[in-house]
Amino acid sequence: MIAEMYKRRERLALIIFFLTLIISGLFLLFNMPNTMNEWFEFSSILLLLLFMITIAGISRSKYEKVKDVAFPFSEQTLESMDHIVLKKDATFIPRLLVFEKTGEFLGTFQLTGLSWWQYPLLLNEAFLSLLPIKMSFVTYQGDKVLTFKRRGIIKQTFLDVYDENDQFIGQYHQEELKSIFTIKGKLLDQNGQLILPVKASGAYGDFDICDQENHRWAYFYNGRFPHEYTAVFKELDNDIIELSNQIDSEKKKLLLAMIAYMFSTRQK
Repeated sequence: MIAEMYKRRERLALIIFFLTLIISGLFLLFNMPNTMNEWFEFSSILLLLLFMITIAGISRSKYEKVKDVAFPFSEQTLESMDHIVLKKDATFIPRLLVFEKTGEFLGTFQLTGLSWWQYPLLLNEAFLSLLPIKMSFVTYQGDKVLTFKRRGIIKQTFLDVYDENDQFIGQYHQEELKSIFTIKGKLLDQNGQLILPVKASGAYGDFDICDQENHRWAYFYNGRFPHEYTAVFKELDNDIIELSNQIDSEKKKLLLAMIAYMFSTRQK
């Protein structure tokens, strides 16, 4: 799965490279810059081309290193995890790959039930926090574990969370207008009762989420990744989230839905 991710990343970078190259070539054909300032402005396109070809080269190198390495599928369930590693996949439509900290693949958080008009908008991940979307966690075996549906427009986000049988199990509310600096929200059970207040950094996504009795439910610090796991996850940019195993399965699913939404909409 990690090798396939690097391959997709390489392919995506090359597609953007050649599209940019064709568009810039057509621009030069019909609108050749005449002054130094115009050439200087045009040079920014060259930086994009260089950036894309660099990403493609790095991804190819990493692919060659891991293509023959066997990354086993996890025998554990998502709800049983005390740590997960989340990686944004290199696809046009956003999705999150989920691994155990030792590299075993658990499954993906992926968008489902999209309308035709949503596809072009979702090329920009910022629209994830604006559109009515549905995202499910699906295991590598194709089994659905949980689903959340986003409601709301600008001021607030409401996530309705459902279990594997599509039974409503609770909600997550988030104040969107205040999320630039600080993300504030709350987890509610199916009866609308408060389970957990949520506060996280809007800039980096850091959170240390504890209940009213000061029991930690989840912890994430941007940039923290234990060295002992870098033999599998060779990139610098890896997100590892600590999860409590002292909460029941239903509450764990609500927590995971909230975390998946945060990381899907997180701008880095």
